[in-house]
Amino acid sequence: MPDIAAQLAQLPHLRREISQLTAEIERLRDAMPHATDVVKASAREYPYTEGCVTVSGIDLTATEARRYSLEISHKLSERSIRRDQLLDLADSLEREINKLPDSRHRQVLRLRYIEGLTIEETAEEMKYSVPQVCRLQKAALHDIE
Repeated sequence: MPDIAAQLAQLPHLRREISQLTAEIERLRDAMPHATDVVKASAREYPYTEGCVTVSGIDLTATEARRYSLEISHKLSERSIRRDQLLDLADSLEREINKLPDSRHRQVLRLRYIEGLTIEETAEEMKYSVPQVCRLQKAALHDIE
């Protein structure tokens, strides 16, 4: 994996971007013009009893609404593709971390890059000194490349 240290440094930012894209996808879905109606229907099997069914979907009746829906659909598709790419990248980086044989190396990289802790916070969490965490991180990055 080329320049894994730089990619790992991006991991917390990737997670934040994934969250932002997910929120935007939800907003775009909510912005789609919807229509809901209640219609009469019958049961699919015998006895064919009559009842009411609520039907809802995207409202494409007006030209303006149709164009707006197409724009939103296009943006929704782009955001979903980008989010999926970022999720794949983040997952591959986590798999690389999990491949490390040394538990201390996995811990330091997980705390630093997945959880986004500072060197000092990582040292406190691992009950090591800051210089020791720096050495472990350097060794882990060397092992992972």
